[in-house]
Amino acid sequence: MKLSLSCRIAELSNDKEKSFLSIEKLIKMAVINGFTGISLRPSVVSTSTPKQSVLKIKDVFNLNKISVSMITSNINLAKNDKYAANNLKNITPCLDLAEQLDTSVVRIMIKHHDDIIFAKKALDEALERGIVLTQQTHWGTLAETIDETLTLIKVIKRKNFGITYEPANLLACGSDHSLMGLEKLLPYIVNFYFQNICLDKNGSHEFKTLGKGNVKVKYLPLNDKKGIDIYPLINFLYKQKYDKWFTIHQPLREGQKVDEAIEEASNLFLAYKN
Repeated sequence: MKLSLSCRIAELSNDKEKSFLSIEKLIKMAVINGFTGISLRPSVVSTSTPKQSVLKIKDVFNLNKISVSMITSNINLAKNDKYAANNLKNITPCLDLAEQLDTSVVRIMIKHHDDIIFAKKALDEALERGIVLTQQTHWGTLAETIDETLTLIKVIKRKNFGITYEPANLLACGSDHSLMGLEKLLPYIVNFYFQNICLDKNGSHEFKTLGKGNVKVKYLPLNDKKGIDIYPLINFLYKQKYDKWFTIHQPLREGQKVDEAIEEASNLFLAYKN
């Protein structure tokens, strides 16, 4: 299992456009704490970033001998707003960015049934370039539940269509986020995203689900079992010899510093591995 850190760890939970740490510092802290990959987001780099700047970022990755585990290529995608699926109609800039950063995993959003035909065309183009497009289990998409995700996989019918498994979103959408759900999707998972939440009617964050309406949640420490008990899931992945990415995707909690968040992530997963 390859351990990755999302740039989300340097963002506030309610702000996906700003990183509180430069990518240079984030990479160095990730390496020090034992991570071998970074999942890049538009708070750091996107399809709007000039190519010269992108290549400078790639040089920093090369210098520190760390990989780009996945890219989320634009802010609409990161916010999952009404324009999040638009890049499916022109996936080329996303694939160009992936190649410049030497990654083969690009995140997409399939929000409506009308998006499927564009997703198939995008996947065909990506396949020619050796790139996987991955749909996250996520509120407001056609992958809110385990069953919906399995149906989507069958409809897409593309070998380079992968799943980014994210149990927090499954929890918010009222789906099985336990070991059974993970086992069903395991053959298709290219990245495991983890952030820890619990349902809380007084929570300050809202997930706009299709199946359950607006659901309020609260972010918790990564090892807090009041939310998602992650240890059985990690144990299962190790037993299954899962060899893809496992990414910490937790935003900063109120009052938390970036170095504290990275240390928390490191303690949870690297200590478990040891």
